[in-house]
Amino acid sequence: MADLCARVMADLDQLAHDSVTNIRRDLDAYAVVPFGEHLTTVREQQRRRLEALAGHRLLADSDLDRAADLARRRARQGIAVDVLIGAYHLGDQELWRALCRDPGSAAPLLPEVAALMLKLLHAISTVLASAHGDVTRELQTHRVTLSQRLIELLLGGRSDAEASRVADALGLDPQADFTAGLWQRSESDVVLSPEVRRELDRAAVPLVHSYQSGALVILVQDVGHEWLDELAGRLPLGRHVGIGLRRSGLAGAVLSLGDAGLGLSAASADRRVAQFADVWAEACVLSEAARLEPLVARASGTAREHPHLAETVLAFARADMSVARTAGELHLHANSVTYRLQRWEQLAGWDPRTFDGLVTSVAACRLEIIRSSG
Repeated sequence: MADLCARVMADLDQLAHDSVTNIRRDLDAYAVVPFGEHLTTVREQQRRRLEALAGHRLLADSDLDRAADLARRRARQGIAVDVLIGAYHLGDQELWRALCRDPGSAAPLLPEVAALMLKLLHAISTVLASAHGDVTRELQTHRVTLSQRLIELLLGGRSDAEASRVADALGLDPQADFTAGLWQRSESDVVLSPEVRRELDRAAVPLVHSYQSGALVILVQDVGHEWLDELAGRLPLGRHVGIGLRRSGLAGAVLSLGDAGLGLSAASADRRVAQFADVWAEACVLSEAARLEPLVARASGTAREHPHLAETVLAFARADMSVARTAGELHLHANSVTYRLQRWEQLAGWDPRTFDGLVTSVAACRLEIIRSSG
């Protein structure tokens, strides 16, 4: 067996080259590893394996230490642990083929060699998983901290040099387009479920997320509101959702976060996901609720005391000022809808059958809904 390992060792350069070629062909993630570095590490690992097989022994502590160092390096290069272990499997396949090519008098020993190779692979896999996991957790903690800092800066209106540095550190392009989404969450629900976190961490688009002031903030790069809208419909991230416009650069990210906040203010039970592009007029009015209160006090009081009238006004707006469609939605006769709209005008002072009257009436109703919901 020692003679067979010595013969294979004499052709170690070719063995390592074939192994690296197969690994890079089958595992795309290894494109980030320079070829020369990859070849050197595979050659060294296979040399140590052959020495262990020749001595019919397990790997030495120094062998396992080298494997652990490699796992840490690959983790920092962004190679997942399952891909890393898969690369070792591919290397072992090449090593096994080399051993079986011309075993000579060692042929009867090959079953024992195969069993020993499995033991070596198991020992290395355990070390790889542990070392890789340590670095992954460290990197994840660092990324969470940077993500929170970037979003804090942007929410504070800062798109300055510090924000650019943090974005760079997160792998984001400060000059690219950004789109923001805000998910309203309860104060007791500040930790994402493991399933949701994995979904966000494995997203096919660059993104950062952070929990800020009762809302989960998600900022994505180079995609529009459609991507966030699909995410909102699929993942249980929160009750109401506001989605901003796609805007350019970190200054645009600041604006998109503001868009999403305004959109969130316009979300409701019958409109859980509010895209700023659809609700901008209403959202901008609602953002000045305190300033508008004296102007809409009479109408808000009417909405509070006669909720069926407010319901009719909002349905009339959704129906594009069509009495017939409003009647169909509310299961009323058209005359009943007309009566309610007239009654609203009498009590609130605004005629919802005119454009200006409807806009102001809807704003008053929405303000009252927000106030009553707390």
